[in-house]
Amino acid sequence: MARDDDKLAKRVRKARADTMQRHVLVCKECDKGSKRAKQLRKAVNGARLRDRVTVTKVDCLDICTAEPVCVVYPEGAWYASLKKKDVQRIVDEHLDEGRLLEDALFHVNALTEHEAA
Repeated sequence: MARDDDKLAKRVRKARADTMQRHVLVCKECDKGSKRAKQLRKAVNGARLRDRVTVTKVDCLDICTAEPVCVVYPEGAWYASLKKKDVQRIVDEHLDEGRLLEDALFHVNALTEHEAA
């Protein structure tokens, strides 16, 4: 089955996949996760980062002991137990300025090429 390349190109632009520099995945399994995703999107838009940052709700990030959880790529920065106050800090410091929130991280695994063993 052939793809409709024009439709696909439009979807790429709509999803901002052609300009995205960071992708935030937020677990929506708990009620707080959906709220934090909404707050993140609003804060990203308010900071005028929408062309560079995409926030996506996902079903599960498989780390449910400290919910809500989000991960920011390409840095692979994992944040847990997100509170409303953390959202603006993530947007201002991490997504806009590129500084990880060391006090809020619980794991980092950047997307880089790993050497074969």
